[in-house]
Amino acid sequence: MTVAVLLMHMTSAGGAGSEEKRAGKHAQDAGGGQEGAVTKEVSSLKGEITSLKEEFRLAREKQRLAAEEKKRQEEARYGVPAKTTPVSATGGAGAPAR
Repeated sequence: MTVAVLLMHMTSAGGAGSEEKRAGKHAQDAGGGQEGAVTKEVSSLKGEITSLKEEFRLAREKQRLAAEEKKRQEEARYGVPAKTTPVSATGGAGAPAR
């Protein structure tokens, strides 16, 4: 008796055995409302990825600036002169003449 009541309840509530959830009809029902939800989820994920990319870019920049500051402090502490920027290979004081 209890099994029969549970079966009726599940069938009417959309559980196992209900018309909408049977194998042949599920694929037809999934076409309409699911596509919009999937598109919405994909665009949400794209936005989240873009946000994370920006966060990581800012973190890298912050780390780079911290490393530069640490280098400047070490140079100031030990009296090491700052390195000059290298001259390009297309010409300059140290380029060999041809």
